[in-house]
Amino acid sequence: MRSFREDVERAVAYHGHLCSGQCIGVKMARLGMKEIGVDPDINPKSIYVFVECDRCPADAIGIVTGTRVGKRTFRAMDFGKVAATFVNLDTNEAVRIQRHTRRHPAEGEDLIEFYEKLRDEEMFMVQRVKVDLKPCDLPGKPVEVQYCECCGEDITDSRHVVKEGKILCKACAGESYYEVLQ
Repeated sequence: MRSFREDVERAVAYHGHLCSGQCIGVKMARLGMKEIGVDPDINPKSIYVFVECDRCPADAIGIVTGTRVGKRTFRAMDFGKVAATFVNLDTNEAVRIQRHTRRHPAEGEDLIEFYEKLRDEEMFMVQRVKVDLKPCDLPGKPVEVQYCECCGEDITDSRHVVKEGKILCKACAGESYYEVLQ
């Protein structure tokens, strides 16, 4: 297994700079994998992660766990919390880890060394949780494909909405994040 420092270096290379968020994300990911008994270098298809923020820790967690949005093993849930849930897909065991204490090094203190020495219990709370992953949420080929009766676009894996008896994509059902311009 890689060292904390090696994981931070990998995360920084991906993220673009060293910051507390990278160290926190690395520490959280390493704890999560330990808690559910997964080593992504040995079995990369056995871990699924929900990350509850869209900030620096998310990048570090993805790099350390080897999870990716495109591989359907990483899900960003923008709850604005420094927390993540780690699921062992082989055993269905899951833990949610949240930062319960904001800890940062003193001015001029070595960032990596500070977080490496910090005990997990000083920073995180671990909760055993249950996550109900449906077949359409899991990695692999799409389980289902529907077509929006309004725009005609295909919708995979039960992400459609039924409104007034019509199968619609979320955008046509009024849940769009964009507006089509003429």
